[in-house]
Amino acid sequence: MEPVEIREKESKKKIVQDKLLELIHGGGYNSGDRLPSERELAQDLKVSRNILREAVAALNLMGVVDIRERQGTFVRNLQEGNLRQGIQSLQVMPSDFILLQMEVRLIISVPAAELAALRRTDHDLRKLWGCFEAFSTCPYETAEDQVQNGKWEALLHHLVTEAAHNPLLSRLNEGIDLLVERNNALMHPYNLMETGWIDHITDQHRRIIEAIEKRNHKEAGSVLREHLVDAVTLLLGKHPELKSNLANPYWEL
Repeated sequence: MEPVEIREKESKKKIVQDKLLELIHGGGYNSGDRLPSERELAQDLKVSRNILREAVAALNLMGVVDIRERQGTFVRNLQEGNLRQGIQSLQVMPSDFILLQMEVRLIISVPAAELAALRRTDHDLRKLWGCFEAFSTCPYETAEDQVQNGKWEALLHHLVTEAAHNPLLSRLNEGIDLLVERNNALMHPYNLMETGWIDHITDQHRRIIEAIEKRNHKEAGSVLREHLVDAVTLLLGKHPELKSNLANPYWEL
């Protein structure tokens, strides 16, 4: 899938998510109510069933709906905080957030890259190289450029995990994607301005994909770990005031 196709798919998915949220919150649904069937929703929203299915899966992860096999999709307790709201309202300092999310990414994303190297398909490789091309050629001079650059990088990490072909891991990774999105909003602008940093991480991303292409799982995991640790080390080196009292950070074990 080419970069434009990837971007269009993600954009459609987000639009459908927002429409479903509007339908749920503004359509008079109560907790426990069953939503219309997949076929009906796809027709009403004028989207493919595949895009609708992905959007519903994301809302399931967020805690908005509950997917019950052979029964349908049901509205959850709307008073309960969903995953996105929980992450966005974390009552921690930015430094704590950066360190905590880095631990989560190291625990989940590095093994996922190793699995991707063992299970990837040619289709996965085309998507990875297409996204890499978009990331490596994306400008980063303006604030808008930096946001877009960060989105391409986040998508690249998402595609690496998707190449592991583990549906449960993919579902967990939807939550990690939210962390990556906020992480890039915090860290990306700072790190992009560091001399040589963009070339450094571009090379690391290329090496990760090359290792996946060669089915070298140890190299894929090693370079991804190196990339994540380098990012947090750079930021904390430039801003020592961000360091927290987190004991025994995972990357030092």
